[in-house]
Amino acid sequence: MFGLEAIAHNNGWTIAVTGAGIVFTGLATLSFVISQLHKVVSLLDRPPKATVEVVIEEKIAIWEPPDCPNDADLAVKLYQPLIDELPPEFDLADLYILAKKYHLPHPHLSIRCLQDAGKLKSLGEGIFRFHA
Repeated sequence: MFGLEAIAHNNGWTIAVTGAGIVFTGLATLSFVISQLHKVVSLLDRPPKATVEVVIEEKIAIWEPPDCPNDADLAVKLYQPLIDELPPEFDLADLYILAKKYHLPHPHLSIRCLQDAGKLKSLGEGIFRFHA
């Protein structure tokens, strides 16, 4: 027996169809697994997130503009305690050093404002006297 007759006699057609079905099922399964692989990788890549409820009460900070360094009355109030620490006739650099030490805002502008308002009088050679 040879040819197609031998194939039919030994169940060859059934074996061929079964083999093709197995290959088709395997390829379909493989394509499905590949299409869903990104979900599996994302599960393995990231740890699960724990849900925690946090209640935070925030205080709303209102921005206030800094004090105007051109206000002579405010500059006198700020610098009067510093001037009291100095001798009656003092070097302007000493006043500046104290202003930086106590973190007063805008020391150059405030000292210039005191000079323009006539509160700091120059005695010459960097020496000044405060006039209230």
